[in-house]
Amino acid sequence: SNLLEPMANNKRKSTEIVKNSSKQVKKSFQYGNYDRYYGYRNLDRSVLDERLQTFQKYVGLFKNKSVLDIGCNTGIITIGVAKTLEPKSIIGIDIDGSLIDSARKSIQFERKTSENDEYLKNITFRKANYVFDDENLLEMETQQFDVILCLSVTKWIHLNFGDDGLKLAFKRMYRQLNSNGILILEPQSYQSYKRRKKLTPKIYEHFKNMQFYPKQFSEYLLSSEIGFISCEEMKLIKNSNTGFQRPILIYRKK
Repeated sequence: SNLLEPMANNKRKSTEIVKNSSKQVKKSFQYGNYDRYYGYRNLDRSVLDERLQTFQKYVGLFKNKSVLDIGCNTGIITIGVAKTLEPKSIIGIDIDGSLIDSARKSIQFERKTSENDEYLKNITFRKANYVFDDENLLEMETQQFDVILCLSVTKWIHLNFGDDGLKLAFKRMYRQLNSNGILILEPQSYQSYKRRKKLTPKIYEHFKNMQFYPKQFSEYLLSSEIGFISCEEMKLIKNSNTGFQRPILIYRKK
């Protein structure tokens, strides 16, 4: 299927395996993909459960819809959405192949342990870099999803690919959405960028040159440059005082 074909051809030099093992360690964190990142965020998984419980209040947004989960990490949210919200299909992508391997293993585990594993047929995981090398590739992009999830990923796209890379990713999200489709966005705050700015020289350069800040994302997404027509904040379910309580925003395409 050529659903996300341009992604597959979009190999960046920055993802080439770095031989030197100390660099290898750094590389593994470069895109925010702390292995078992969700565990890193909150060991008891309560944040994840809060997210999924929040989504369950909006089940109509997902039911029978085609969904893309950008930066799916080990696929916990992807599988959770498939299991509880009945999308027609969900594709999880991540730039880190080892995380995609973990996600696929999780599917095998679910298959062995679930009473009903029908929903597993609706899940696909792919290693892919969402940020095009070349803006001209946008022309080839087609409408194919009703829902795009971009949860705690903007910071990593931003730090690795700069203002232009993030804007290009936003344009691609818009183009991939069907009419009346929605982007569900959980952006990180600028404050959280500062802790990560020295991960690589490239990241530091992008950090220093930033002129597009998280507080401007909404205005940009709703501007004629992108074209979303409305934005609403999800009412979050909070069961715990721990974890990251960031706003989750729903942008709608005409």
